[in-house]
Amino acid sequence: MTSVNTNISASKASLAMSNAHNAQVQSAQRLSSGRRINGGADDAAGLSVSSKMNAIFMGQKAAIKTATDAVSLLKIQEAGVEQLINIMQRVRELAVQMANGAFSDADRGLAQLESDALMEQFLMVTTGTKFNEKQVLNGALGDTLDIQSGPTASETFTIAMVPGGAYYTQITSTSMNKISSQSDAQNALDTLGGPINTFLEAKATLGASINRLSHTISYLSHAIIYTETANGRIVDADFAKEASINSKQSILYQAASQMLSIANDTKQNLLQLFR
Repeated sequence: MTSVNTNISASKASLAMSNAHNAQVQSAQRLSSGRRINGGADDAAGLSVSSKMNAIFMGQKAAIKTATDAVSLLKIQEAGVEQLINIMQRVRELAVQMANGAFSDADRGLAQLESDALMEQFLMVTTGTKFNEKQVLNGALGDTLDIQSGPTASETFTIAMVPGGAYYTQITSTSMNKISSQSDAQNALDTLGGPINTFLEAKATLGASINRLSHTISYLSHAIIYTETANGRIVDADFAKEASINSKQSILYQAASQMLSIANDTKQNLLQLFR
């Protein structure tokens, strides 16, 4: 049947044009953004997975920063502990000398001046060793420091804070640093070993924690690469594929446009029947 009101050919050509245009717009968006998924309509499940992986990726980046900051804190703390050890060993060295009967009490009094000065430096190091205005050597006995070592709440570990102020009080109040007499010097020899061993143990713990965080940073640095790669496989556009689709849809759009023009022209031929 020949009809004027209904032009099936033109309708089909118009639909083909619309489909080609939509596909061309989508491929152009992917090519311009570099992303295969630009909205939930593109791939709802993929977008959900990508959002979760992106959250993990950002958490891993932040965890590297926090772990790096923690390493800096621990190294400052370790440097302070090293100074405390050096001070205590020098005091003990003086005690060894002054325990010798070859020295007079006057000599020991002069050595005591150095011992007292060293303990004042001990206190200064204890109160002055800071990271970001936070004292790291002047905690109370039993104080701990929580270190965030990963992107989740469970990825933490705790280290004991070095109670330098408490040890200063303990050393000075029990006369561990007193060497003004031979008996005092001998007593210092017996008692100073305890604090020195405590600081040596603290230094070893700090070193172990620094090594642990270094491995954490190394692991997270690799994990970031693999997480980003996996996320890219989900959301990134395949440029070769999208360029091919864009070219194909451009040709189809032009062909459909030409066919629509032809379909409309065929109706004009019906006017010949009235001549």
